[in-house]
Amino acid sequence: MLTHGKNRCYKLNHPFASRYSFMSLGNLLHQIGNRLSPNTHYDDGEPLPGELTLALLPVWHITERTFELWLLSRGCCITYSSIRTFKEDLAKYKPQWLVLVPRVLEKIATGIQDKFASGGMVVKLLVKFFTRIAGFRASHFKISNQLVVGYHPPSDRQVIQSKLLCAALSPLHTIGTKIVWSKVQNGFGGRVKAIICGGSALASSLESFYEICGISICVGYGLTECSPLLTHRQKDRNLVAGGSVGQPCIDTEIRIVDPSVDSTSTVRERSSLPLGQIGLIIAKGPQITAGYYKNMQATKNAIDQFGFFDTGDLGRLNPATGDLIITGRCKDTIVLSNGENIEPSPIEDAILAQISMIQQVMLTGQDGRSLIAIIVLNINELVEAGFLDGKLGKTLQKNFDKVNDPKCSEDDCTLGCSILNEESENLRKNHVLVSVLMNQISQATVGFRKWEQVGSVLLTLEPFSMCNSLLTQSYKVKRDAVLKRYEGHIQKIPQ
Repeated sequence: MLTHGKNRCYKLNHPFASRYSFMSLGNLLHQIGNRLSPNTHYDDGEPLPGELTLALLPVWHITERTFELWLLSRGCCITYSSIRTFKEDLAKYKPQWLVLVPRVLEKIATGIQDKFASGGMVVKLLVKFFTRIAGFRASHFKISNQLVVGYHPPSDRQVIQSKLLCAALSPLHTIGTKIVWSKVQNGFGGRVKAIICGGSALASSLESFYEICGISICVGYGLTECSPLLTHRQKDRNLVAGGSVGQPCIDTEIRIVDPSVDSTSTVRERSSLPLGQIGLIIAKGPQITAGYYKNMQATKNAIDQFGFFDTGDLGRLNPATGDLIITGRCKDTIVLSNGENIEPSPIEDAILAQISMIQQVMLTGQDGRSLIAIIVLNINELVEAGFLDGKLGKTLQKNFDKVNDPKCSEDDCTLGCSILNEESENLRKNHVLVSVLMNQISQATVGFRKWEQVGSVLLTLEPFSMCNSLLTQSYKVKRDAVLKRYEGHIQKIPQ
C-alpha cells in the first residue's frame, strides 16, 4: 500500500509490471455502487446476503479484487478455487455468482461440446435439434425486448411477431432445457444466477453457446486504471452480441472520438463522432486513476487536461440501444502494404464462431499484401475429420492439455511443445487440410471487405498458453510474443 498526500492509494497492476496506476480507495468504492439489474427489484437481480461466489482469478487481479469488494459489500461469501480443482469445487459449493475470463469459459465450452460430440447418434441429433430451437428462440427473444445491433430498434410489428414465436417455441425450449441444457447448467453447480466476464474480448461463438444453454453472461469492459469497470452489460437488458459491453457505469461518461486527434495538443474537449461511427474510446468518471506512480509523462499521455482517459480501444455506440461495442484495439491494427487498416478482432471472432477445427486464431500481416492467420488446431476435430489417427490424436491431446495447464512445469512444457510442433510440421504439408481450412475461412468471412480476407494460414498444434508465454495471466493472447515465436515461419509464406 502506498500513501499519497491525504489519500490512501493502492499500487494496482501485476507485481512485475514496470508501470503502476495510482488507485485511491475512492476509485474502488465507486465500483461498489454498480447494480447488475438496475431496472428490476433489487432482490430479483442482485447478489443477496449469504450467496456465494467461487473465485478463480488471482486476488491481485483488479477484476477479481473489485468483484470481491462488490460481493462483500452485499454480505456474500467467497470461496477460493484453482484451475486444478475448479470443476470439483463447482459441484461441491454450487456458487450463485462467478467472475471468469473468456479463456476459462472457452475451455469449459470446448469440454462440453467434445462430450456432446462423443455421444451416440441419438444424443447428437437431440443436441443439434435443440440447439437450432434455442438459437432461433434466443434471436427472437432479443428482438421482442428490442435488444438488437443496428441503427434502429425493431418495429412494433416485429416485436409482436417475435413475442408470438417465443411463446410458440417455449414448450420445445423447456423440453430441451430439461434434456440437454440442464446438464450444462449443472456443470456450473446448478445455481448460477449470472457469470461476470471480463479481462479480454468474449468471442461471439461463446456468447451464442452460453445463451443457448440458458446461462446469463454479463460482460464488463474497462482497464486496471479504471478500477476496472467503465461499462457493463445488465442482467435485465443483456444485449448478447459480439463486442457488446453494455452501458456506462454510474456517473461515467463514454465518448467515441477521432483517434487521429492528439489529446496532448488540443485546447478543447474532444467531441464525439456521429452515433454508430467507429473511433477511439475515451472515458471520464470517479473510478479513473489520478495517474501513474512517479510518471507524469505517462499520466499526461493517458489522461487529457479535461480528465478523459484514453483507453487505446476502438469501438462504437450502438444507436438502437446505446450499448458500447468494442471493435478492436488501436495498437492491434494491421496495416497492409496497400495502406488499408484492418482490425483483426472481428475477423478472428467470425473464424472461431464458425470453424470447429480451429481452437485459437491470431491474424497478422503488417506491411504485407494480405492477412495471415496463425491457427491453433482442435485435435479432436482433426481426428473426427480423418486428418489424424485416433491413437496419435490421444497422445497429442494429452500433451496439448499439459501445455495448456498454467501449472505445467518448464520441462513438461518444453517436451509437450516439442511433440506438438513435430506433428505441426507434418500438418502444414497436408495440402488437403490447408485447402479445407482456407475454404472454411472464406465462408466464415464472406461479409468482410476484400482486403480483410485471409490470404494464407500457418498451422500449429501448440496452444497459446501461459506456460509457453503466449498468453497473459488474464488469458489475453500476447500478439507480439506469438509473432516473434512464428516469425521464421511467417517469412517463408509467399505474399
